[in-house]
Amino acid sequence: MINRPLYTDRLLAGLGSPSVKLLAGMKRSGKTTILRTLRDELAQRGAPRQNIAVYSFEGLENADITESAELYDAVSKRIAAAPGRFYLFLDEPQRVYSWERAVLHLLHDFDVDIFVSGSNSAVVSPSVLAILDERCEVINVSTLSFSEYLTFREGIASLEDTPRELARYIMTGGFPALHTREHTQDEAYTHVRDIMGAAVWGDVVGSHQLRRADQLTRIIRFVFENVGHTFSAKRLSDSLKGENKEINLETVYTYLERLENAYIISRCGRYDLQAEEPLKTQEKFYLADVSLRFATLGFSPEAVGKSIENTVYLELARRGYGVYIGKYGKREIDFVAQRGDERVYIQLGREAHPERSENDAFAVLSSLRDNYPKYILSADPGAAGNRNGIKTAGITDFLLGQGGVLV
Repeated sequence: MINRPLYTDRLLAGLGSPSVKLLAGMKRSGKTTILRTLRDELAQRGAPRQNIAVYSFEGLENADITESAELYDAVSKRIAAAPGRFYLFLDEPQRVYSWERAVLHLLHDFDVDIFVSGSNSAVVSPSVLAILDERCEVINVSTLSFSEYLTFREGIASLEDTPRELARYIMTGGFPALHTREHTQDEAYTHVRDIMGAAVWGDVVGSHQLRRADQLTRIIRFVFENVGHTFSAKRLSDSLKGENKEINLETVYTYLERLENAYIISRCGRYDLQAEEPLKTQEKFYLADVSLRFATLGFSPEAVGKSIENTVYLELARRGYGVYIGKYGKREIDFVAQRGDERVYIQLGREAHPERSENDAFAVLSSLRDNYPKYILSADPGAAGNRNGIKTAGITDFLLGQGGVLV
């Protein structure tokens, strides 16, 4: 079991604070293993075994707990029998009606640290956060970053040069289980399809009635085929009409929302840099892991560039940036990343946009008249430079946090 300090260090730093730690992310992104690592660390620090309790609601072992009073009653009895600070772990508690009320009362009544993990945004819904008020911290768990991938990879194989490892990472993705032992590419994609199926049927369909599975399948394929392109629900609807599989726009938006709620896709909105405001249209979608596209649709050379773009987007989000597509007049900036008072502009090189010359990338960034940092990221490992305040850097340097590139 390999530690992921990006998450475990944050959880350990919050021990003893009067707040619930909510871990949210796609199925098999590593939430359970992160919490298992945390439990091992607690035991090493001397926490008695009876002071650590795990309740999973994904299977049938706790099916008798269906609402908040039952959850509170079961846990409070365990706490009463274990003097000292108690550590409670809840997995997929959204299946328990009003679970957040039980958690709030447990925090108030006992000396307890509470950790919650979920693969559906129901665990961090506005109603849940409203009840918990300021007594919660949301931690978004993604699949392995490129840096984490290298750590996992060197445990099972000798690392090749960084560009080749990046190519392998782009093709195989970052689901942790794939990098604890060697797999063929076919085995890896079979594993990814299994994860995708569990996420779709467990968190997208769930208890909802699904009369037309083919509609959902086509929506998923359309979104995956158009990663990094401006999304049009009408174009999707029209394409299905052409296949005699008519679907109305309301159904499209419903399934898109469910895919987002299951953390399979992420919506990247557009930001008008002249009006300094987000726009409500012309968004793009990115995948929770780049392997989802190749495992679902198969390999195509033209998809590699968009997968690189997807990887940069995920890394920016992983580092706590709010990420937008920039609109400046008729021009587009690949990413506008904001974190507190920070803002960074990023254009990607020809690897992601074969139609774009280096001068085109510089021209767009040069047109911006503010002093925020501006970068062009290239797959060239030797890329490094500064032209009129616009920095050129290697994508691998960015992904590994090297050379001062957006650490």
